[in-house]
Amino acid sequence: MSEEYKNVCVNIRYLRVKHGLSRSAMARKLHITRKTLDLLEAGVFPDRIRIDLLFLVQQAFGIQPKRLLTCRLGEENAVEKQKPPLV
Repeated sequence: MSEEYKNVCVNIRYLRVKHGLSRSAMARKLHITRKTLDLLEAGVFPDRIRIDLLFLVQQAFGIQPKRLLTCRLGEENAVEKQKPPLV
């Protein structure tokens, strides 16, 4: 699996936990089945997932598809917190 797909899987779980959503609620929000969400959170990116998922995440959480593919959102925030303030 490519790094981009791994990032999507990690980010989907991060967003669900950050927003306090159950797996069922997150699946409904993204218009996927609970089983598909379980696979995503386990790091499996099913072939039948369409590009639409990236845009549904954007619509639901305001995360651009490019960031979803290229960043690890939880780690991105941790790095920003560690940077010293600019004086």
